[in-house]
Amino acid sequence: MLPTIESWIDVTHQRHVVSTSRRPPSRRSASRRKQGPLSGATRAQAVFAIVSALVICAMISGVFVSLSFGDVFGDLFNDDATDRENYVDPNSDIIAEQETVVAQNPDDLESILLLANLLGNSNRLGDAIPHYERALEISPDDVEARISFARALADGDMRADAELQFQQALELDPESQPAHYYLAELYVGWDPARTDEALTHYQRAAEIDPGTLIGERSQTQLDTLGAGSPAASPAVPDATPGDMIG
Repeated sequence: MLPTIESWIDVTHQRHVVSTSRRPPSRRSASRRKQGPLSGATRAQAVFAIVSALVICAMISGVFVSLSFGDVFGDLFNDDATDRENYVDPNSDIIAEQETVVAQNPDDLESILLLANLLGNSNRLGDAIPHYERALEISPDDVEARISFARALADGDMRADAELQFQQALELDPESQPAHYYLAELYVGWDPARTDEALTHYQRAAEIDPGTLIGERSQTQLDTLGAGSPAASPAVPDATPGDMIG
């Protein structure tokens, strides 16, 4: 039986509908579609997000700028009370041994001076002073002992006491180059600096022996302070024929 015209038209229409429904949407038409402007609410959200990001970045950068090296790495390098309590003097064992030696030999000048110097070099001036005084009781004319005592006092900011010991050392030996040099150093570090007195002792130390390390340092200090070369002798004018005696 042949299909009728109506049934053929109906089948053809159904095929067209199926083929049309399977066709993918055109990308070209989607890409050509224009987006409208952002709404007020959307624009406000975008601005808020940008500002929030900038604030967070500023906060992070501010934290890192304000942090010091010690803040980042803790108290490892901070000289606080805890560090001082936990500090172990590398000379502690040597000092303990020397204290035993001095206890066994209370009149041994060299042992006492060695202990005093060890304590002074370990920032234990309060413990060192009695040993320096004991050494000077045993040998009051020992110039080196007085200079060592004076230097320890100077390092402990006991300048007046240090000056007295240096002066007494120079009374015992006016040609003591170390006494002149370290007394000059004391005067330079005075507050205010006693420059003229320092120059006098630097000059004397440089004159005593220019070839030693102290002599060279003294000359360097003289050059630095502007007194490195002696004053030039006044020039003698050339004689003129009128000045010649006939």
